[in-house]
Amino acid sequence: MSTEIPEHAKERLKGLRSAAHGTGVFTSDFSVNEFLLVRKAGFEPIGLCVGSCVYHVGVQYGSWNKNQELDVLSKAMYHARELALTRMRAEASAMGADGIVGVKLTIKRLEWDEHLLEFIALGTGVVHGAGHKGFRAHDGGPFTSDLSGQDFWSLLHSGYRPVEMA
Repeated sequence: MSTEIPEHAKERLKGLRSAAHGTGVFTSDFSVNEFLLVRKAGFEPIGLCVGSCVYHVGVQYGSWNKNQELDVLSKAMYHARELALTRMRAEASAMGADGIVGVKLTIKRLEWDEHLLEFIALGTGVVHGAGHKGFRAHDGGPFTSDLSGQDFWSLLHSGYRPVEMA
């Protein structure tokens, strides 16, 4: 899987808030309440992480008179999803994030070709204020969580921590 970050994305990441210094601008899709609760949980939002891919899903023929798994199409959907999430995590790593909160995965059909789907993974990269390295995924990279800022705070406040999306 390609995790190379495109040049235009690298340029966008250069201007983001520095994880080490806490200065600069950042983008986020947090609401005000989410932003404040994520900060109250000890994390600092540092930027929007995006991963996308356009995938040709194709056609698979089968018997239409019985139920069956369309395994070629299922594998294509899983692979495209994984590409988008992996690219989003690569952006999070490049900005020095410990994790990504509020991950949303959207899939949309492109109008100009009925066999193309666009997968977009989007979330806000965060760093732990105390630099606690326990807030990482199983592979040592940034964790991913589709929890809202409120649910993220509640989870941490109850003694749990996110590891990654299933």
